[in-house]
Amino acid sequence: MIRALLLAVLTLLASPALAEQWYQVEVLVFARQNSISDELWPLNLQPRYDSQAISLADPMGTGADQEALGRGAWQPLPEDDKILRYMLERMEGTGKYRELFHKAWRQPIGDKAETRPVYIQGGQQIPTEDGTVPELEGTLHFSLQRYLHVDPRIWFLAQDNGQKYYVDINQSRRMESKTVYYFDHPKFGMLIRLTPY
Repeated sequence: MIRALLLAVLTLLASPALAEQWYQVEVLVFARQNSISDELWPLNLQPRYDSQAISLADPMGTGADQEALGRGAWQPLPEDDKILRYMLERMEGTGKYRELFHKAWRQPIGDKAETRPVYIQGGQQIPTEDGTVPELEGTLHFSLQRYLHVDPRIWFLAQDNGQKYYVDINQSRRMESKTVYYFDHPKFGMLIRLTPY
């Protein structure tokens, strides 16, 4: 009897739903103004990401967890909840950087298989042969096992001498909470901060 009770408790503790933790996420993505680089990027790169991602613009329309939505998940937070705001103001003050995306929200994070990626987009709307597209788009897939992890799949539509082409940030990273992480690219960059909530 005791063995069966212990097994039931261990099963509950291993459940992904119980392993989920809530975090406040803040993401700042910026373009480098007049960036000059000798690097060459493939001209055929196209954005590809998980179609099941939760859109911050319309989380209810992307089938997000109703209980989490009821607790305020994936809803934009007010300006005074943004820690990276001061960094953005200093960066823009130099004239070398331009904001593409800056938002903060709260969400549950658990096992990678149980946590859906978040879709973001920002910057200007750029006319292309295929219609108007956002200058920045992609997904951030947060997960929690022993450590926090983020798998970004972010694309930026760069333009040089009339040529349009995509570049991406695709660097999985282990994270610690309350620390600002920097993802670098010669054309654009990203800062991420997660705080337990």
